[in-house]
Amino acid sequence: MKNVILNFLNDLKRNYKTLILAFLLSFTLWIVVSIQVFPTVEKEVNNIAVEAHLTDYMIQNNLQIVNDIDQTVNVKIQGKRYDISRLDSQDFYAAADLSEVTSAGKYNVTLEVFAKTNEDYTLLEIEPKTLLLEIDKIITKEFPITGTAPDISLPEGFYADDVTTSPETISVTGSASMLDKIDRIEARSTFHGDIMESTQTNSEIIIYGSNGTKIVSDKLKLSTEIVTVNIPIFKQKELPLKLTINYPSGFDADSLKYEISPDKITIAAPDNTIDNQSALDIGTINLSDITPNSNTYLPIVLPDGYKNLSGNNSARITWKTENYGLLDYIVTSENIEIKGTPDNYNVSLTTTALTVTVTGPSDLITGFASGDITATVNLMGLTLRPGTQDVTATVQIKGSGQKCWVTGDYKVTIYAVQKDEGG
Repeated sequence: MKNVILNFLNDLKRNYKTLILAFLLSFTLWIVVSIQVFPTVEKEVNNIAVEAHLTDYMIQNNLQIVNDIDQTVNVKIQGKRYDISRLDSQDFYAAADLSEVTSAGKYNVTLEVFAKTNEDYTLLEIEPKTLLLEIDKIITKEFPITGTAPDISLPEGFYADDVTTSPETISVTGSASMLDKIDRIEARSTFHGDIMESTQTNSEIIIYGSNGTKIVSDKLKLSTEIVTVNIPIFKQKELPLKLTINYPSGFDADSLKYEISPDKITIAAPDNTIDNQSALDIGTINLSDITPNSNTYLPIVLPDGYKNLSGNNSARITWKTENYGLLDYIVTSENIEIKGTPDNYNVSLTTTALTVTVTGPSDLITGFASGDITATVNLMGLTLRPGTQDVTATVQIKGSGQKCWVTGDYKVTIYAVQKDEGG
């Protein structure tokens, strides 16, 4: 057996050229027989890509394909073996016929298959024959941008005001149906960590639908990809409210008690000026405007740029005057003084008696005698005219340590005569 194998191998070595020539002749004969005996064959080509090119009409009317085209086409072709044997899906393309598209909607469009090469073939079958496309009008719509900074941390004593963005609006271009789904657009700051001063940061732009889900689509085009988020940081402080009262000379300021409600509020300032504030002055009241058992309301006004974090827009002053009363007195002309008369006028008092109201503790308002209450008319700076004229009179109670005061505003009538130029 061993000798047989050795003899066979030796024959191969001696005749290898003859064997190769025989193989080549056999292969050539097979090709010739295939072509001559079976000249025409059929072949299936699968996974041919689909192309959909917009018509001029669609372009002019802003009509666009809004669904993804991920479908492929399979075909069966017939041709000469030597023409079609090497053809595959890369040698064909399927074209969608969009000539019937005239408005937004869904269309089953016809598919046609074309060869990219010049090989001669016959198309026997195409599957599928149509393609479902969703067509929509492309529009541009402007949306406000909501700025957020969810990842910042504020140390104690600091306050973050409303976050703003630059720009404040953004334009989105896409299909009308998709833009109708947009509820809001958020610019979320990329800043993380502690923040103690106003800062401008980059942002991530997020589009939300009405149900709160994110809308992510490469078919939506934004007018800008860069939105700056402005984070205003304020210093905050709690300050007591302070009231200023104009007391007349001789009045005992400690005798009048009152309460302010609220007695303090929390405010925020965009700078360090708040550090030098120990109280917030809510305004000035004349003692003559205060009546027993009443409340006074004053608006709480802050400096420009400050924020009222407590939300109280006014303060109520409650006067502690449970045992106070009112009593009218008559001030006669002997106790009404005219001051500041211009050199070129003679002025006389027409009013002979002035009725005034005195406010104070009930056990004290009855104890005033004639002459304890006086009125003063100051003409300095007043434009006089010849004849009768009503002017303001300041009424006060004489003495020091007074716990009563005159309530109200008063006028008296004067008569002015202009002097001759010669004197």
